[in-house]
Amino acid sequence: MSSPNETKPTPPAWLRWFGNDAARAIIDSAAHAPIGCHYFYVQDRNEWEVSIFISATEVVGGAKDGTVVPCRMQADISHLAQLFDELPGMHWQTGVIDDGEDLGQHVSLEGQVRGHRVWLRLLAEAPCQSGPGRLLHALTGELEDIW
Repeated sequence: MSSPNETKPTPPAWLRWFGNDAARAIIDSAAHAPIGCHYFYVQDRNEWEVSIFISATEVVGGAKDGTVVPCRMQADISHLAQLFDELPGMHWQTGVIDDGEDLGQHVSLEGQVRGHRVWLRLLAEAPCQSGPGRLLHALTGELEDIW
């Protein structure tokens, strides 16, 4: 579980376990770019927000130099649901709902995990601010993970 381009305190052990286990819901994870995780504690709601996503790949060199390509994925949603002790809410969002939101298309699950309120989101695409997690060197075809 990584938190690209952000300096945050180390998450509690249970949250690291949760994030890593949630990432295992992504099918064929060995074939794509690195998986990222953003987390944030919302004090007024006493809730952890956790977003899991596959990083994008940036093309280096060649005619498509600088092109950023999102990675498509499949996920086992029943695996995610089983991570919760209580799961009162599960939602699918088809795109950005308002101007202040950058999550885009995602599946979200809300409930209790080890005595803590958690709002988990599995994003269809990496947030823009996360940057690419992998480079594709066009001239050699080599893939390089950068986070």
